[in-house]
Amino acid sequence: MEYKAFEKLVQECRAQKPIVFELEHDEIVSAEEITAFENCFEIIFSSQYKTFLLNYGGGFFGYANIYSLDKDSNFYLCKYNDFPVNGYLRIADNGCGDYYLLRVEGHKCLEKVFFYEHDTQAVWDTGYADIFEYLAKAGLKV
Repeated sequence: MEYKAFEKLVQECRAQKPIVFELEHDEIVSAEEITAFENCFEIIFSSQYKTFLLNYGGGFFGYANIYSLDKDSNFYLCKYNDFPVNGYLRIADNGCGDYYLLRVEGHKCLEKVFFYEHDTQAVWDTGYADIFEYLAKAGLKV
């Protein structure tokens, strides 16, 4: 999903259901902070994940959550990932011990979102092409 289409959905949802945006959100980071994190942990975030971090920060997002680079947050990315990442980067959870993931090839995160189910320890395709699609459907419920 392109960012402009995602942003339009966010604005429409915010106008119709402002209460779903009332929960705390994490600090928005700069491009320099993202680059420093990527260099330190030898990982390259997907372009949509970077765009999200630069515009929203992370934390609660509508009915979902997404991990951030805010070190003081309960949604800090390093609380849920060991580096180096072994094939997947955890980017969000469902609150029940299961995770939404980005596949990592080499050191680069791909756009497609996967799901890890802790009971079966299986990873499966969510059908979400990227973070914006995940957040539109899970976070905005559109």
